[in-house]
Amino acid sequence: MIVRFALRNVQRNVRRSLLTILTVTLGCILLTIGLSWLSGVYYSFVNSSIQNGGLVRISTETYYQKEALNPLEENIVHTAPIVERLLQLEEVTAVYPRISQGVAASIGGEELGEIFGLLTGADIEYYRDVLKLEDKIHKGSFFTENAEKEGLIGRSLAKDMDVTVGDDAIFVGQTQDGSISPIKITVVGILDTGNSVFDRCAYVHIEKARWMADIPEGSTELLIFGPTDAATTSRTIQEISSDFSQISDTIDQDGKPVPLSILAWNKREPFASMIILPQLISGLLAAIIIFITALGVLNTMMMSVLERTAEIGILRALGMQRTTVAATFILEAMTIAVFGGLAGSFIGSLLSIWMADKGINLGEAAANSPDSLPINTTLYPEWSPELALFTFLLSLLMAFLGSAIPAIQANRITPVEAIRTKH
Repeated sequence: MIVRFALRNVQRNVRRSLLTILTVTLGCILLTIGLSWLSGVYYSFVNSSIQNGGLVRISTETYYQKEALNPLEENIVHTAPIVERLLQLEEVTAVYPRISQGVAASIGGEELGEIFGLLTGADIEYYRDVLKLEDKIHKGSFFTENAEKEGLIGRSLAKDMDVTVGDDAIFVGQTQDGSISPIKITVVGILDTGNSVFDRCAYVHIEKARWMADIPEGSTELLIFGPTDAATTSRTIQEISSDFSQISDTIDQDGKPVPLSILAWNKREPFASMIILPQLISGLLAAIIIFITALGVLNTMMMSVLERTAEIGILRALGMQRTTVAATFILEAMTIAVFGGLAGSFIGSLLSIWMADKGINLGEAAANSPDSLPINTTLYPEWSPELALFTFLLSLLMAFLGSAIPAIQANRITPVEAIRTKH
C-alpha cells in the first residue's frame, strides 16, 4: 500500500516531479564530474610521487631531514649489499640507487649562466621502466650503448640552455666534500614528460652521477618498488634492516652506524601533509552539492505535504499509522531520486569519459609549482564504475535528507487539523 501511495503521489503533479528529478539529475552530474576530476588529480599526484620517490625509499636520517639541500655528504656508501638483500624479498621487485643534485648549466654549451636545474643519476632501467622516459622523447632518442656519456634533458631546461639533440651539455655541480665538479654529456634526447618538475631535469647514467658527486659505489637514495602496498613493503624492509648501515659501510667518524630512514612514499613530507587534501576537497564538494540538491527535494516535498494536508488527515482518521505517513513521503522522494540519480550518474559518466580524452592543460600554473611537488601540466579525470555507483547512492542520500523534514511534518498532522484545513 505504501508503495502504491508513493507512486501515485509522484504522478499527481508531473511537472513538479519532473522538476525535482531534474534537480537530482543536475546534482548527480556535478558530483560525478567533480569527483572524477578530483580522483584524477589525486591519482596523478600519487603516481608522480611514487615514480619520483619510490614506493619506499631508503636514505640516511640526516639526508631525509635536509633533503631540500641535496646533502651529498649524507650518502649510503655502498649500495650493492643492501640492494642484494632487498631483492630477496617477495615484496620487492626492483631497487634503484639514485643521486640528485642541483647544477649550474651552460648556455649554448659555451658559458655558464644563471641557469639552474636538477641533475639526476640512476640506472637506465629506472628511466625506462619507472619514469617511462623512452615514451616521452620529444626529439632525438633514448639512451644508446654509450649511456655513460649520454644524457636526456627536459624540454624546459633544454630551452633555457639553448641545446638540442647532438649538442654537448655542460653541468657544474659538486662532490660530496663540496668541491666543484663539472661533467659533459652528449644530449641524445629532449623530453616532454608533461610534468613541471621532470621537464627541468637532466638525466644521466648512475655512474656519471657517482663520478660527479665522488660517491664511487653508493648513492644518496635507494628507491624501492614492489607489487604490494607501501605500508606492507616498508614494514617488511624494517624487519630486516638492522644491519643495513654496517653492510653498506655507512658509519660516522666514530665508527658508529649512521641511522637510515626507511619510509613509504606517503609518510614523507610534503606528501604526508598533502595526501589528505584531495579527500577533504572531495568531501566538501559532495557536501555542498548534496545540501543544494536536498534543498530542492525539500521544497518539493514540503509543497506536497501542504497540498495534501486534508488527504493525510483522512488517511489518519481511517487508521493509517504516523510512521506509515512518514514512510510514504520518504518513499516518494526516493522514487524521484532513483530516476534522477540514474540519469545524472549516466550523463555525468559520459561527460567524464569524454573529458578524459581532452584533459586540462595547467600551463604556467604547473610550470611555476614548487619542485617538491611533481604536478603534471595536463590533468585528466579518473572515472570508474564504482564512482558512478557512489554518486547514485549519494542521490538517494540527497532525497532522504530532503524528505526528512516534510515527512516529520506530515507525521504530525492530526485528523482534527486536517478538517480545519481550507481546500
